Amino acid sequence: MPILNPIRFDGTLSIRDHAVPIAFRAGMDDDGGLTLALDPIQPARAGTPFHVEGEPLQAQAACSLDGRSDDGWRFASDTLYVTSWRRPPNDRVEIEADCSIASFSRDVPTDHQDLRAWYFRKLGTIRGIERQTRLGRLVFTGYTQRPMQVPAAVIAIHAGAQERAGWWEESERFLIHLARVLSFASDVYALPVYEQSVRHGVMTLRVIRRGPAPSPYMPPFDALFMDQIFACAVRIFDERPGVIEQLEPAIRWMTAGVAYQESRLLNAMSALESILARSDLPDRFMDQSAFTELKRRVRRFLRAEHAPSRMGGKVDELNRRSFRDKIADLIASRGIIVADLPSDWLPSLIEARNVLVHTGVAPDLAAPDGRLLDHIIWAREIVTRIILDAIGFSGQYQSWLHRSAYLSFPGCRPMSEVAAGLSINSVRIDRRTRR
Repeated sequence: MPILNPIRFDGTLSIRDHAVPIAFRAGMDDDGGLTLALDPIQPARAGTPFHVEGEPLQAQAACSLDGRSDDGWRFASDTLYVTSWRRPPNDRVEIEADCSIASFSRDVPTDHQDLRAWYFRKLGTIRGIERQTRLGRLVFTGYTQRPMQVPAAVIAIHAGAQERAGWWEESERFLIHLARVLSFASDVYALPVYEQSVRHGVMTLRVIRRGPAPSPYMPPFDALFMDQIFACAVRIFDERPGVIEQLEPAIRWMTAGVAYQESRLLNAMSALESILARSDLPDRFMDQSAFTELKRRVRRFLRAEHAPSRMGGKVDELNRRSFRDKIADLIASRGIIVADLPSDWLPSLIEARNVLVHTGVAPDLAAPDGRLLDHIIWAREIVTRIILDAIGFSGQYQSWLHRSAYLSFPGCRPMSEVAAGLSINSVRIDRRTRR
């Protein structure tokens, strides 16, 4: 079923200082894409300015299209591009076009509460989640099969009885924040396919042309258990306002669609580097002024030993802390659990990344993708734990290091052990109360 059945509009198509009246049909298909069919332009000379010019891949001039329907719908777009131009007989021009962004709007009764709702592909929660926030009632719902591109998930924020000053701008920041956290949770970078809003008695559908969303690879949260990470996302919007903005590049690296397994390892390592680059860990062992004298002595020593002259250019590297040192310090300073990873996981990861970057070939492939898969899992697991710590998450998550078993965070203990411990404690408490 289409999201919005095609509607017939009478309107205007314009480019630069030229405009012509035109009738067209526009709607939204079941994947959230815009459907658009323009009637022929008559006479043909009126359609001449819309002829597609230039070489392939050259940017075309953007047109504007707007119109009204008989039943009160309005259509508007300033990002229309002509994709096909034909001049058959009968003194007319036939064109096909597409839009990057378009909006449908109409008046609704003024008693409708103001709201902003974003619709996504590949996100989902089997159980609908609702929270009351300072910005109003928040709802997250919708689920569909992974291979489909239907934008079945929605995050909606309702303003309440009266929209307060600044609500509209802050609600957008809130939804961006939530979408980034849920992107991390679902392992797919979530961008809204379309937005539905009601504001001051006007309902608007704003559709954005998006490519297909990739399928999740190793999501740390299943659609069945989104409650805890969603509650954490809501809480940290006020408590830790800058943390998701700081982690956003790492989230993008982790959720980027890839064609090769090797790219998954490089992306996870790039996420780690992004986290380090935005941390407060120092990049150098010594202050540069303090290192200057040491650098002179090292260079004098190299000259005295008749070392190749170009070795002197590498002396600055002595003061630069290695990627391995900084990762180890970050893990230690934040108390990230790594006891369940192999003892050589960090040097092995760095070596694998270096070999892959410099040769283009993944190392240790005795079994088909066996060692490479290990490296991917280790890198993604440590990034997941660092992000969960940064956002102050406490609860259960899906660990692919433990074959998609659920662990409790921050202790990283299997939920079966946690449940067994709770059972023992409850028995002890029950015995005490009996006494």
